[in-house]
Amino acid sequence: MSPDPDALARTLAFERELVASVSTRLVPFAWGTAYLNDGYRERWDSNFLWVDGTAEQADAVALAAEAERVLGDAGLTHREIRIDDDAYGRSVAAGLARAGYGGDRLVVMEQRRTTDRPEAALQAEEIDLAALRPALEIVLQREPWATSDEIVRMLADFRGELERHAGARFFCARVDGEIVAMCELYVRGPMAQIEDVNTLEEFRNRGLGRAVVQRAADEARTGGAETVFLHALDDDWPKELYAKIGFDPIGYVWSFVRPSAASKSPV
Repeated sequence: MSPDPDALARTLAFERELVASVSTRLVPFAWGTAYLNDGYRERWDSNFLWVDGTAEQADAVALAAEAERVLGDAGLTHREIRIDDDAYGRSVAAGLARAGYGGDRLVVMEQRRTTDRPEAALQAEEIDLAALRPALEIVLQREPWATSDEIVRMLADFRGELERHAGARFFCARVDGEIVAMCELYVRGPMAQIEDVNTLEEFRNRGLGRAVVQRAADEARTGGAETVFLHALDDDWPKELYAKIGFDPIGYVWSFVRPSAASKSPV
């Protein structure tokens, strides 16, 4: 399916509203807005530059300099830049790589078809954050960037911010009573986003990731959402799973990150 600029624009507007709801400050810069959360300074995805439009495209050198200025003034040690235009992201990727940034091309996918296995959703359930948290911390501890218990606690704590301010809901699947797969759901009016899909490695290939995503999508529809979307790395396998659940690509966005000296990967 070919990209759909109008559908993509709707998802981007939704995401900006969502991120703003859990930010403590929005700071304009030359080509967009910096979203900052002073209470979670080590959470990279809560402290970054989001480039608006592409009418006046800055080159990689200018973007990196603006990130140094804005995020440096905020006292942050990492640098993150998000770009919503695929061609623009491609055009600055090499230059930002030379400046020390890693780049991810993300495919935005909308559920536009019926899933091939609707009964899979019956394997999943909605759960409150307190009950999910022990399993969530296990997932976080296994990430290569989980360099300390403090980082794990901080990232788990942030789910509480998402629940209070962005209406996050949580879904899980169990094996022998233990939570082994999970995802998050955000619904606002006709729009819904599924995020942070995780299955413990030893329980993959059992349909559990499929189950939590489908259950979340079904609940979003029940809640009135007309558009249900998610992101996937363009060069990784989960996008193939999402395609089986009825998600089609509608566009591409980019995330560029330069780690702080003390960390090897974004948190």
